[in-house]
Amino acid sequence: MTNVHIVNHTHWDREWYFTAMDALVLSDQLFSDAINELKDQPEASFVLDGQLSILDDYLQLYPEKMADIKMLVANKQLFIGPWYTQSDAFFTSGESVLRNAMIGIFESKKYGDYLPIGYLPDTFGFNAQIPVILKEAGLESVIMWRGLHLNKHVKAPYFKWTGLNGKAAVTALNLPQGYGTGMLLEPTTEYVDGRLDPAVDFIKQFTDGDILIPSGNDQLAIIHDFTKKIEAINQLGKYDYQVSTYQDFLAYVNNQALDVYQGELREPVLARVHKTIGSVRMDLKQAIFHLEDQLVQRTEPLMVLADQIGIKLSNRLVMQAWKKVLESQAHDSLAGCVSDSVAEDIRHRLKEAQEICDSIENTIMKQLADYLELGPNEVLLINPSPKQFKGTKTVTILSPTENVCFSGAEVVVIEKEYIDRRENILEETPAGNRYITEPGYYILTLEVSCELPGLGYKVFSFEEIAESIKPIEIAKKQISGKNLSIIYSDGRVDLNYRGKTFSDFLSLTDEGNAGDTYDFSPLAGKAAESLAFDECECWQLGQQEKMILRGQMTLPKTLSDRKADRYNQVFAYELTLTIKPNDELQGKISFSNSLLNHRVRMQIKNNQPFNEVRAGVPFGFITRENNELAEWNKTYSEMPVNVEPFEKIISGVSQDHRLSLFTQDSKEYEYQADNLWITLLATTDSLGKPDLLYRPGRASGDTTKKGHIMMDTPLAQQFEQNVTFNFTLRVDESDVAEGTLHQWKESLLQPSIAYQKQSLNYFVHRIDNKIQSFEQPLSIKAKEHSILDFGDIDTLISSLHRSYYTEEAFIVRFENPTSEAMNLPIAELFKGKTFERINAIEETQSYTESIEAYSVLTFLIT
Repeated sequence: MTNVHIVNHTHWDREWYFTAMDALVLSDQLFSDAINELKDQPEASFVLDGQLSILDDYLQLYPEKMADIKMLVANKQLFIGPWYTQSDAFFTSGESVLRNAMIGIFESKKYGDYLPIGYLPDTFGFNAQIPVILKEAGLESVIMWRGLHLNKHVKAPYFKWTGLNGKAAVTALNLPQGYGTGMLLEPTTEYVDGRLDPAVDFIKQFTDGDILIPSGNDQLAIIHDFTKKIEAINQLGKYDYQVSTYQDFLAYVNNQALDVYQGELREPVLARVHKTIGSVRMDLKQAIFHLEDQLVQRTEPLMVLADQIGIKLSNRLVMQAWKKVLESQAHDSLAGCVSDSVAEDIRHRLKEAQEICDSIENTIMKQLADYLELGPNEVLLINPSPKQFKGTKTVTILSPTENVCFSGAEVVVIEKEYIDRRENILEETPAGNRYITEPGYYILTLEVSCELPGLGYKVFSFEEIAESIKPIEIAKKQISGKNLSIIYSDGRVDLNYRGKTFSDFLSLTDEGNAGDTYDFSPLAGKAAESLAFDECECWQLGQQEKMILRGQMTLPKTLSDRKADRYNQVFAYELTLTIKPNDELQGKISFSNSLLNHRVRMQIKNNQPFNEVRAGVPFGFITRENNELAEWNKTYSEMPVNVEPFEKIISGVSQDHRLSLFTQDSKEYEYQADNLWITLLATTDSLGKPDLLYRPGRASGDTTKKGHIMMDTPLAQQFEQNVTFNFTLRVDESDVAEGTLHQWKESLLQPSIAYQKQSLNYFVHRIDNKIQSFEQPLSIKAKEHSILDFGDIDTLISSLHRSYYTEEAFIVRFENPTSEAMNLPIAELFKGKTFERINAIEETQSYTESIEAYSVLTFLIT
């Protein structure tokens, strides 16, 4: 007889169509009930959805229950963590998923132990590097549902899953019918014959051994008298049902011979994965993407620098900012398939996280500038990477005049704004108050060519000059670099690279969206509109040339207008292209969204078909083949459209060249033949709709269940919002190495961190006039300093942050996003410092100087 392991759990959406505060109210009774039931039934156990944040929220209501919770955790009755929230696994960065585990495990320890499983039962599919991330977080297994295609990926729902290097293997337990398979456990014939036995029958098609059945569902309470109910069910069912835990079932599975799978899980077979969800509520997504990068690229390295030179701030500040981001990256939250009320909550959390990051930076820069006694004509520049920097940084300064030059650095003014003088301004002096005329000044945005030491700073001085480099208008409608030219003609943008012409290279498209907050869906019989450019102006600025293109078209405003072919709303847009001295093409698309229910994409047209398109994933690249879509509904629960996620970089290879794009503003692409599309936004009016062209049948999001309502989402229209999309393009020969592309990505991710101590405007930074200077000496004196310098050693650094567990220590995590193992001269890199090989949760690992393909290597530095 088949043994069936039944595990009692709840799946707890922190927010969805209800808010996090709604969920908190629900948790009051449900979590209290679970604690009481576990105390009354010592043999019972309960899984609290693998995310710690919901328990932390509950403990704010009942701090006196800490002792009970610690006892239940110690007794292996209550399973908490390891995640902080139930993360999305496609539109979060690898470092963000790691922080989710790092913070979840760190905070779990105040309760005792944590569930040592990467438990993500409702996430909308999984990137191919989740096994690498899990292993780095000390997790050897994962439990999930969506994205697996049985009989294609593997034969059985229990298997070994490896990362792209084929080595980082974790045990994967799939829930073929979801986390609610055994919900509402009842010892009745109707339940056993109608739900439980048929569920086991279905899973038995794929495995001959023991079977796992989770018993629980969204916001469901603990099942009372669990053991007695299982005993009664065994008198009714045809299988041997037993009370179990996920750990017990894993112990059984790990003793079996298992299939091995390598790759991502994104097939909508057992459940929908919402393949076009990557662009809904793009305003929130962009804010989250930028905050991830700000924390990893700016805030965390700055905290390391500050700590090492003696400026002390609590690392809990950074963790607090991360928590607000992680709460916004829960699978429903980041996906955007939430009510407008929840969207407003997400926006507020992101605002708070942004404020924490900005104020940390403000405090560190101001106190360092005070200590170095900088004058108003000096600028402090930070390099947040251990690799020496040589290139351009964007710096904003305030100056009484519009023309300045820097000592030892070439400067180009790219923007300027004059702030007029003010009369009758109060000035407080030791002799009393007086009223003065405050002089006018310029806000200058500069590109400064400079060299900076590794993980350190350098002070530059500037002075006023008679005249600076000014833009020169180019008469012809063309801009050029060494090997690259952009030509405007008849509303079209062409590109020429070393004599090869790419006609209609860059354009915008617009089409109606009949979908919802889960999926884009086109209007039947309606094609996308190509948006032409009407105006072009070209400028030369120093060593770079810029083209500004503008256009407007009259398009249908609403979905009903599109259906009726009513063209009644002007849609205006602008594209700025800049060719940098190294032939990089920087672009910026901007428009005010004047349309409803539509999708806007940037289209790149190659001059020959793509042989393959390689998409960035955490710590690597993946190549995807396009799906055949004929008769898709015989296999899939939604159309497996060829719209896919990418992590910052996408690279299309043709017969004799390669086109590569970098952006921090979108993570969704599609390609067909010689076309590549990047989604800029997709707007909608509803949380969930039934019978979509791409997704026929029931509505996602419960809106067409009995007793539920359709839910309007006007905020998801982003109506009249200003939309900006920045990107960088490069054209190379086709054989450019993966490592070269990732070095390029790393260089583009490096932020410009600069500070001027001036008295013209104390509110350039929000809290400048409130930050105190302290008398304790710092460990630096010079106006140039480095705390970790890798010189010219070629490495790729994934992150650099303070230790969570060791005072005055910090972490350096290297990545190898290529298909070949790499050697790292660790002793040379960390010369003069004490270092230890660890994983992301700071557990000691065996020392190695080799970093496997498509993986990471972490070190603790003291």
